[in-house]
Amino acid sequence: MSSETALASASIYIARPIIEVDGQADDMVQRLLISMQLSESDQGMAALELRFFNSATVQGRGNDLAFEYTDNALLSLGKPIRVWAGDNRDPVKIFQGTITALEMHMSGSGEPELTVLAEDALQQARLTRRTRLHAAGSLDALLRSVAADLGLSMDISGMHQTVDAQLQLNESDLAFLRRLIDRHDGDLWLVDDVLCVAPRSELRRNAVTLEMNSQLQRIRIMADLAHQVSRVTFAGWDVAAGEAINAASNGAVDYGPGQGRTGAQFLNEAFGERSEHLSHVAARDDIEAQALVNAGFSQRARKFVCAEGVAEGNPAIRVGTHLTLLGVGPRFENTYYVTRVRHHYDLENGYRTTFQAECAYLGA
Repeated sequence: MSSETALASASIYIARPIIEVDGQADDMVQRLLISMQLSESDQGMAALELRFFNSATVQGRGNDLAFEYTDNALLSLGKPIRVWAGDNRDPVKIFQGTITALEMHMSGSGEPELTVLAEDALQQARLTRRTRLHAAGSLDALLRSVAADLGLSMDISGMHQTVDAQLQLNESDLAFLRRLIDRHDGDLWLVDDVLCVAPRSELRRNAVTLEMNSQLQRIRIMADLAHQVSRVTFAGWDVAAGEAINAASNGAVDYGPGQGRTGAQFLNEAFGERSEHLSHVAARDDIEAQALVNAGFSQRARKFVCAEGVAEGNPAIRVGTHLTLLGVGPRFENTYYVTRVRHHYDLENGYRTTFQAECAYLGA
């Protein structure tokens, strides 16, 4: 296993987030920050929460509310916002989006506070609900069409499969995109205003190593056979060819990063073979059926070993990062795929990163 990934080149790690609103890095916004929390998952949309003290010495008014007047109305609905995290000498942009909600907190015993909520550009896809029929064709062309409707550029890898006409029935564009991409074992994420899509097997946004009792502060890892299977099968009918379809998962499944023995191997030894039949989906032909059963098996297999941890704040830990965990025992030391991340900053605990990750393998 490789050594732990360094967080900064200098001996002191200064990791207070840098916030830019409407193109401005305002001193008062920076100074009055109480906490930051950025959440993202493999479902594709990132959400930001910022808490500020909402009182300050304001020129011409003395001690007053900080952000409620037109002379400092940066923290307003609809304003673009960006956040950088990590070492202040070389910060990394971790969020770009738009302020969508404001919440005032006031009590007689403390300073007033303002909570600012923001979402990335996929917020529009979450709010846009449609009923429409998408014509048959290549999957990547269909995805590009939906992205274009949302005004998003697209960076897509793979996803060239031919699909039948797809019905989007009273469904948001984001839910429709997620459903299509998940069906073909892919992931989507946003970089600025570019929607990125790739097969899960090709995705590796970063590679990070964490060691217990060093940057890795807390970890919980579970290897669970409850949802593991030996194979996934499908049966249907090819209308064009006029013949039955029968498919079973095969060696083309994607287990993701890591090494060791799979859940299916442990399952077969402990309980014998178990099969999962896909009964809630349809396939047009043998090729699509094979892709569906392989995706179904892969998604189960990769959840065999699941980790939840807290690490020293690291902006390189994102959804899609290959995360190597050290010092957690020989069975659980492995490389995991990050599926959910929260970047936290507050005045008491500083910068921390909470993550969830999965791996298809357990050490012997």
